[in-house]
Amino acid sequence: MPEVEIPKRHVPFKEKFMWTGIVLLVFLVMTQIPLYGMIKEVEPFFGRLQYVLASHAGTIVELGIGPIVTAGIIMQLLAGSKLVNLDMSKPDDRALFTGVQKVLAVAVAIFEASMMVLGGHYGSIADLGVGRAVFLVAQLVLGSVIVLYLDELVSKFGFGSGISLFIAAGVTATIFWQAFNPIEALGFGAVPNFIRAVISGSSDQIYDAFFRQNLPNMMGFFAMIAVFFIVVYAESMRVEIPLAYGQYGGLRGRYPIKLLYTSVIPVILASMIFMNLRIFAGLLQRWGFPLLGTFDERGHPISGVVYYLNSPNGIQDVLADPLRAIVYLSVLILLCVGFSYLWIYMTGMGPKEVAEQLDRSGMLIPGFRRDIRVMESVLDRYIKAVTFISGAFIAVLSALADFTGAIGSGTGVLLTVSIIYGLYQEIAREQVVEMFPVMRRFLGE
Repeated sequence: MPEVEIPKRHVPFKEKFMWTGIVLLVFLVMTQIPLYGMIKEVEPFFGRLQYVLASHAGTIVELGIGPIVTAGIIMQLLAGSKLVNLDMSKPDDRALFTGVQKVLAVAVAIFEASMMVLGGHYGSIADLGVGRAVFLVAQLVLGSVIVLYLDELVSKFGFGSGISLFIAAGVTATIFWQAFNPIEALGFGAVPNFIRAVISGSSDQIYDAFFRQNLPNMMGFFAMIAVFFIVVYAESMRVEIPLAYGQYGGLRGRYPIKLLYTSVIPVILASMIFMNLRIFAGLLQRWGFPLLGTFDERGHPISGVVYYLNSPNGIQDVLADPLRAIVYLSVLILLCVGFSYLWIYMTGMGPKEVAEQLDRSGMLIPGFRRDIRVMESVLDRYIKAVTFISGAFIAVLSALADFTGAIGSGTGVLLTVSIIYGLYQEIAREQVVEMFPVMRRFLGE
């Protein structure tokens, strides 16, 4: 498949900033292009997962980043289990891996788009007709292909990754609108509604400003702020293992193991599982086999597996069905911890791989003999523990934020803060490189 070539030169800071801005603008324009051929009003099929998926209901990017991430999971599982025997250090093998992943992403997009259309999300097939149904699938697939190449463009010529950028942009816009929307006809945002309630002096209106349902409220606003500060604080927490250069006894260093060792990747992967289950459940219900649960007329889960794997939104929802909250939290923790362990071994972040990297760099741990097995044993004590804590912490924080009705969804806020923090670090690093070009050699560029 066609690809965006890797730049053969250093991409200047301003050029990276320009490409990142252009890609973001194109994506935001795509979120405003409705699908042609729908015959009924479309509700957000993925619920609060739409923020994680960068999905926008009724547009050509309704599938969001789902096909790309799903294809990535499949390929990483195949490579990690050695079912696909590729050496990622070889350019040809890397190119083959990337090409197959793209083809798989397009295949997943075709499959998911077909399931959405066959499931009656845009109207029954009998009413749509074969031609219109095929055209709807084609539009959804085209949107996914464009998102695929926008992601590749950002990864090679911009800051961060396109997937992260699209998630952050969508959640940020949602938070701003839900918090500060000044238009009463569209439902005041949380802050304008609270100000109106305070001015009125009515205790009932002030209570409603904090706990109103199906509209943004101040409880969700404060929950969003709390998640922001917790994630920023957690990003700075780390365990630092002392290191020394074997050839230069006086030179010392530290290997940092962050509390959020696997970052927010586990939550994204868990969300992909929930997304694909919803698609299958909708299709099975349409065909008269509601094995995974049922949906109401607006596409909200009301029973079965999909109901219990859909996060309650707000304290009232939690109190109305505590069992649902417990099941959702338990499953999310299990998935995030499992994906955390899987991720470190699939991406070379495990104790053995890290020990090999440090050994190749000529480093050792002071007080221990220079033996890769000893280094692996020491790293194993920390990395496995931090991996478990990281997955569980991210899952609990995401779920509790959803349970309090955080604006933009708990998972969305969690992802956005982590993404913006990472972008800030990358931009700061690029500015240092621009000011001191000699630093490129030390950074491996």
